[in-house]
Amino acid sequence: MSSQAQQSHTALLSLIADASNRMHGSIDIPAILQVGMLTAVQLVDANAGAAALMMDGCLAFTEYVKGDRRQPLPCRFGDEAGWVRELMANQRSFVIRESDEMDAFAEQTGHCFPATEQLAVVPVIGKEHDLLGCLLLFADAASRLAASEVVLLEKLATMMTVAIENAIQQSEKRRVEADLEKSVATYRTLVEQIPAITYIATLDRSRILFVSPQVEDILGYRQDDFLANQEIWSQQIHPEDRERVLSEVHQSLNAKIPFHAEYRIYAKDGSYLWVKDAAATVRDHDQDLYLQGVVYDISERKAYEERLMMMAHFDALTGLANRALFHDRLSQTLAYSKRHQKQFAVMYLDLDGFKAVNDHLGHQAGDNLLVQTAHRLRANVREVDTVARMGGDEFAIILDDVHTRDTVELVAWKLIEAISAPYEDVGAGHQVTMSMGIAIYPEDSTSCDLLITAADNAMYRAKHGGRNCYCFHQSKNSD
Repeated sequence: MSSQAQQSHTALLSLIADASNRMHGSIDIPAILQVGMLTAVQLVDANAGAAALMMDGCLAFTEYVKGDRRQPLPCRFGDEAGWVRELMANQRSFVIRESDEMDAFAEQTGHCFPATEQLAVVPVIGKEHDLLGCLLLFADAASRLAASEVVLLEKLATMMTVAIENAIQQSEKRRVEADLEKSVATYRTLVEQIPAITYIATLDRSRILFVSPQVEDILGYRQDDFLANQEIWSQQIHPEDRERVLSEVHQSLNAKIPFHAEYRIYAKDGSYLWVKDAAATVRDHDQDLYLQGVVYDISERKAYEERLMMMAHFDALTGLANRALFHDRLSQTLAYSKRHQKQFAVMYLDLDGFKAVNDHLGHQAGDNLLVQTAHRLRANVREVDTVARMGGDEFAIILDDVHTRDTVELVAWKLIEAISAPYEDVGAGHQVTMSMGIAIYPEDSTSCDLLITAADNAMYRAKHGGRNCYCFHQSKNSD
């Protein structure tokens, strides 16, 4: 390869300097690899050369250069190749002369390189000591890679490292800038196209300095009226949200972070609506000046979310918890009771006589019966207890934190008496009662599924035992 005999030291340095300028003027990594490849071939007067970039654990080649022509070279080499393993392990330049390695390389590249008898491998090492890529220089057996040539190639590889990492940084910077521009454009579109209140306030939000005309469309206040009474904003926040929102204002101010909150606020006509309020600090030369924010109506979204929540967790007919929510509540109750060593009861209920009402009086009468049953069940347990419709005419109840079995029995009798009371739409011809099974945690089981199964089995015993009664899972029938 001996370039030193043919080129002066000044010419070599000029070649490297020119390569450095071209590489650092580009943020295109393939272009950097091309410059490095062409320069390396000229530095050592090689027959041909190629450059690879490390991608997904493999050295990926796209082309090689021979003379003044570049040819496609679509191939990849992973650690299955011996020379790649050596390069990854040692990260040092070396020369391959073994015929087996040469034959394997020629086979994997589709024999697109001219016959070569030695191959110089120069790593391109990142600042974190990771392998970014490599240079390959092909030559015949007569050429020998001098130590001074290795130094030049490694200097070129270092320049390639700097250029590649700079290209990566510049690409990331452009991506961030593009994302920022996109965010700004999105925000501008939001403000311009969606009815919203924009405002400017002091940093502590004690004074509103400006409010946009949309305040009249959304809250019913004229601009002048809103600005004249600086207490309107805090006074009109829903009492259940006020403390939280004011606390978030102070947290935002103290931590110097943007303010974001969703809360209910009363309009001038007394109705309330849900709003999303977002404000950021405007600064000048690192000095905080004021808050600039936007408030828009999210009442429709909140109503939709509430409907979705109801559909997902509550029975559409009775308004009780559905099977999914019951299981979730049962898991929470079990975890709490286990942690605090509490008892609770699971009741499984089935209406006696419901099918006759449904068949003889119609589905509407059946639905009305289920709704009235739900009201009676809910009215005879505590707020902390969970009442659920499990499907059809089956219901389930979680009695939270019960101290004795007597307490559970008392509730069971109350429920049976409430359900067996007459129903206006049913009439005397159809008697509706209830069969109930009861399981106790942890006496009967410490598993949610097994507690439900135990209560369900006990309910069937109550139904077969005469109905209008209850059975405990591990006790004699009570009626």
